[in-house]
Amino acid sequence: MAALRRIKWGGKPCDAGLPNAEEARHFGGMARPRLLVSLLLLPLALAFFAACATSKKKNYPETVARFLLEASPSEAGATVKLPRSGTTILVAPKTYFTEYDIVSCSAVMNELGRSLVFKFTSEASRDLFRLTATSRGKRLVTVVNGVAIGARRIEDPLSDGYLITYVEVDDDKLDEFAKNIVSTSTDGRKELEKRNR
Repeated sequence: MAALRRIKWGGKPCDAGLPNAEEARHFGGMARPRLLVSLLLLPLALAFFAACATSKKKNYPETVARFLLEASPSEAGATVKLPRSGTTILVAPKTYFTEYDIVSCSAVMNELGRSLVFKFTSEASRDLFRLTATSRGKRLVTVVNGVAIGARRIEDPLSDGYLITYVEVDDDKLDEFAKNIVSTSTDGRKELEKRNR
């Protein structure tokens, strides 16, 4: 510790934690390399924090898929309209599955035309089974970015975590559409996991 020197304060001597000349040379000499290193590291630290603060720019259009259940006639709900067929469906206000529940989505061709196949997380797959077991006859409506694009009538419980649904989207856009749903859902789950750490 630096030796205390006697200085005058208001005409009276008092002690102050000031180093003598020899100590000042010693500590001043050591401080210069530390100061230099600190000044060199400062721009790197600022760049690091700026990169962390800046949100990752997405290289795809955000495509948020959610799933609503058709409401009973006696239930309160909202009416959605499919874009091509003009079919209107009364849906319950609750969102049953969100973008965080989707593991994958792909466009496939079968005997009735092009459709989307959604694969859900294990937890959402259990919820899908319970929902479809108790909601036979109702339709599960696929909504993307707030617009209803398709509906599937529930005939049997879906026990494997997959949902196949026909959607009213141009066939030539369906592959890219599915890819964007997956990218949005994957990034959304990662961001949610970071926030919950």
